[in-house]
Amino acid sequence: MAVTLVLLDKSAYVRGSVGAEDVDELCLCAVTRLELLYSARSRAHYERLEGDLTAFRDLRMDIETFSVAVGAQRELAATGHHRVAVADLLIAACAHQYGADVLHVDRHYDVLARVLSFTPRRPQGSRTPSPVGRPRPGEW
Repeated sequence: MAVTLVLLDKSAYVRGSVGAEDVDELCLCAVTRLELLYSARSRAHYERLEGDLTAFRDLRMDIETFSVAVGAQRELAATGHHRVAVADLLIAACAHQYGADVLHVDRHYDVLARVLSFTPRRPQGSRTPSPVGRPRPGEW
């Protein structure tokens, strides 16, 4: 059975939603790693987190990753949907480059999957987050 590469987004990692199937290999790219390390609250936390992240396979980003991201942003701009977070755009471009899925809890990946070849995956039990400032019915 083939192994599926699954690139983690910070949104899934921080929610503890990194469960994988037996045929999945969980991965990080430089952008996700930097986002996670940025959130460390102290030197000790940074070092501990940095050590924890070594357990994940690294999907290296290169000039092609950035070229793919620019092309995707251009395609999205044609329909007025280009205003996605740059970090999400780069993570999606990396997933596209490696043929990886993206495990996330972030609505931007559904938009990015329209122009890039990757499968957005949500952890079981998660739901699409509400737009900021707009509660879901029943949440007010």
